[in-house]
Amino acid sequence: MGLKKQYIHFKNWVAVTAKKAYLEIKRDILLIVFGFVSTIAKAQATGAIHTAAEDIQKYQKPVQELMYAIAAVIGIVGAFSVYFKMQNGDQDVKKTIMMTIGGCIAMVAMATALPAFFK
Repeated sequence: MGLKKQYIHFKNWVAVTAKKAYLEIKRDILLIVFGFVSTIAKAQATGAIHTAAEDIQKYQKPVQELMYAIAAVIGIVGAFSVYFKMQNGDQDVKKTIMMTIGGCIAMVAMATALPAFFK
């Protein structure tokens, strides 16, 4: 190989090596910036989730009382429904009783289990 060809080969090698080094540095900088941004985002998201959890816990007791009230309304409406069905001689009185009791038990169970979701 002549001296001129060696020089051109070396020049190309330097250009390729410099470009690779530039791309590696660029990649490293992007990784550092991404890590920094993700750390900040995680800190903000953690704070936001904590604030949201505290706000939701404030509503726990009123929602629980509302669910108990809904269970009471289901029981009262169900009792009237059963009474009217018995007076008319309908055949599905047992089914209505079971549906009413099931609805009341389900609402009371959900209201009782509600605090477990916020701890």
